[in-house]
Order: sequence, then C-alpha cells, then structure tokens
Amino acid sequence: MMFIKSICISNFKGFIGEDHTINFNIPNGNSGSGLNIFVGENNSGKSTVFEAIDFLRNGTKDENICLIKSKLDNGSQPNDSSVEMVFCGDVENTITNFVQNNKQNAFLDLLDNKELKAKRDSSSIKKLWLWNKTEYTNPSGIDAPFKSMFETNFIWADTNPNNEASFGATTLCGLLLKEIAKSHINSEEYSNFLSSFHQVFNSSDSELRKQIAIIEEKVQRIFTDQFGQANIYFQFEELKIDSFFKNTSIFINDGVDIPMSEKGNGMQRSLALALLQVYAEELAVSQNTNLAKPFYLFIDEPEICLHPKGQTKLLKSLLEISKTKQVFLTTHSPYFLSTPELKHIGLFIFTKNGISNAVENSSSTPMFPWSPTWGEINFKAYKLPTVELHNELYGKLQSDSGNFTEKMFEQWLISKGLQANKKWTRECQGSPKTPQKVTLQTFIRNHIHHPENQTMKNNLYTESELFQSIQEMINLL
Repeated sequence: MMFIKSICISNFKGFIGEDHTINFNIPNGNSGSGLNIFVGENNSGKSTVFEAIDFLRNGTKDENICLIKSKLDNGSQPNDSSVEMVFCGDVENTITNFVQNNKQNAFLDLLDNKELKAKRDSSSIKKLWLWNKTEYTNPSGIDAPFKSMFETNFIWADTNPNNEASFGATTLCGLLLKEIAKSHINSEEYSNFLSSFHQVFNSSDSELRKQIAIIEEKVQRIFTDQFGQANIYFQFEELKIDSFFKNTSIFINDGVDIPMSEKGNGMQRSLALALLQVYAEELAVSQNTNLAKPFYLFIDEPEICLHPKGQTKLLKSLLEISKTKQVFLTTHSPYFLSTPELKHIGLFIFTKNGISNAVENSSSTPMFPWSPTWGEINFKAYKLPTVELHNELYGKLQSDSGNFTEKMFEQWLISKGLQANKKWTRECQGSPKTPQKVTLQTFIRNHIHHPENQTMKNNLYTESELFQSIQEMINLL
C-alpha cells in the first residue's frame, strides 16, 4: 500500500514562511499506527493541512488563489503558496495498477529511493510537479493519472455530511457496496442477471430491442443518404458493478420515513460516521492490500453531534482502520486522546506563533517517559493548566530528585531557586496545626490531594498560580 510520508507547506494560508513540515504516522499492522491526530486552538492550522492535501491532489480555481496565499502583517501576499508531499510504501505497485499504461513511466522514472515526491504551487495551479532527484519537473498530462493513484475522503466540520453518505465511487457508501458486489460477481444469481440483461437489451427477440431497431433503421437511412453505406446499431455493454448504486438513497425512519438528505445536519453526520465504523469492520482488515487503491480518510472534528460513548466507539473503529490505512482527524475532544494506543498514534500539536501557524509532534519534546498525557497536551496545545499535569510534574520531579517526603522535596525545590512564599495549614483529626511556609508547588499539590482540609478551603490557588507552578516545574524538568 502507498502512504503519505510527509507534507511540506509554504506560505499557504496561516502557514507563513517556508518549509512547515509534518512527518505522518504510517500503518504497520498495529492498532493506531496509521492514525494521525491534530490538536490545537481554533485557527491554528489543523484543517488547513487537510485543505493543503486537497489542493495538491485537485488544485483550485484561479479566483481562489488569493484565498490560499498567506497574508503578511501589512496584508500583502508577495510569496507563492506551495504544497509538497512525499509518498512511500508500495508506490511502484500503485503506479502499475492504477496509472494508465502510457503514463506509468512518467512516474516510475522519477521514483527516488522508491518514494514519489509531488508539488503544486499557486504560480501554476494547473501544473503538478514531480521531483527528479535534483529538481522538480512537469511531465505532460500527469494530473489525471496522479489523481487516479489514490482516493481522499473528507468529512468536514462545516459542510453537509449528506455528501459522505452518497453512493459515488469513492465515498464510504460506494466503497462498501462495491466490495460487497465484487464478491457477488461470480455467483449464479449474478450470472442469471447478466443473461436477462442481454436478453432485454441486446437480443433481437426482445420487445425493447425491436423498438430500438426502428430508431437504428432511421438513423442508418439518414446516415447512408448523407455519408454513404454503413451499418448503424446500438450495443448495450454490461454495467460496471459500482454503477448500480449511483442512484441509491438512504432512508431513515424515526417515526417519519424520509430520505437522509431531508434530516438534520446532526443526524446526517452521525450516520456518515456510522458508515465509517461499518467500513472499519467490513473492509479495513479484509481488503487485499496489494490491489486496493490507497484510500486516505480525513475527519474534521468527529466529536460534533456525538456523545462521549459514541466518541469512544468511533475511536475504536478508527484504531482498527489505522492498522492498514492512514486516517487523519482534527479534534478538541479528550475522548479521542484517552487510549492506551496514544503512544503509537501520530499526535501533532498546532499553535499560533504570532500570525503564523506552527506544528510540533508531541513526541519531539516529551515531558515524561509515559508521554503524551492529556494534561501535557492541554498545556502545549491550549496553554491550559490542569491538576493532572501538576500531579504528574510534581511526582516526576520527586522521583528524579530522590526526595520523596514533602519536607525533603520542599528543601530541594528551594535549593533550585523557588520561593516558599505560601502558607499551608495542616489538620489533624479536623484540628488546624501551625501554618507552615511552602512553595507554590506544594501549596497546590496539598490542595489537590487534601480536599477534606476545611481550614484551607477559603484560601485557594488561582488558575494563574496553577499555570505559574506548572511552568516552573517544567523549567526544572
């Protein structure tokens, strides 16, 4: 199977400047190995990566160029946008199976260490460029063959999910029914259907064919009068298996039996995601990976319209799909990050650096051997301090310093330059003891661990103090 190894974005929307590179996770047969999750605040570039991938494959209209080029502080757009992607895995087999014969060498000759590197930029949006070991080149007529090499399926947060439940050749519904039908081709039932098809459309004995013969005769007479003698007749070819489903509709009966397209956006999106989970169960594992066309799935904020239990079930399906396929999703939900497989998932944290987006792989600066954690992700992605991260940092520093009692650890913190400028009053069987000076770290730690302390209930820490304490412990770490 061919996979997306990396993307490099330059001056594309919020990615101002050159070479914003993301190296994606690639499936290796293990749960979660092909799952790539984007987290970060709104307008930090998560969905922009989806748009960049779509731009590379499909281009855009001339009038949309100004919408994808980065704007500088002064509002100008002096630099061209570009998107580069590297494909790895079984690229050669993908080319020979899904690119037309007369265009295969245009791709095969440009493989570099069995990888294919493609680029599109705003200066020539109708041209696709391929890397030729030292420079980019533009072989003629490669856009359409390039598109034929792989499929992308986008479920956007702000568009009609009814599109995802349509029965096109590359949608989830279309793929599901196509696979089911393919296994039915050699059955006696299908053979009988083909026989009936030809009897109706191509046999001279059928009533339909007799009516068509009248039209053929009239066309042939006019043609012969104007251009010369020739036999004109209509030949009805067997329908391709996936063409049967193009006019199929999904109906939902929840008291009112109407097409899915007439239902609300929330129900439509839930059904689209349900189809995704069925896809995981039916196709992700059983498909012949040597012949199946690469299929990349992009889901923008899947938590929309899904309750927590539904989110965890969807995650299980995505983990299953990602054993063999690449899945990309943006999310703000903790339920997509509360899984033991998180260490094996590609987790990318998006932030805003001035007016430009920035991306960091969560594994590049881990805080703990067990990273990434939900508290750690919240702090890096949203600058949100949590008691979970405070607990983890406090315990990690205790372990690293070898000072496991509160008194010893307090002395160690002070020796590292922190101030004991807070007061904590212990209780013994409900009676307060003499207040003791402690660091902010221990003050917050004791509040977290001793909510039963009534003496201190009106002397709480603030969110800014929690942030300060966490940042100071990160600096020590």
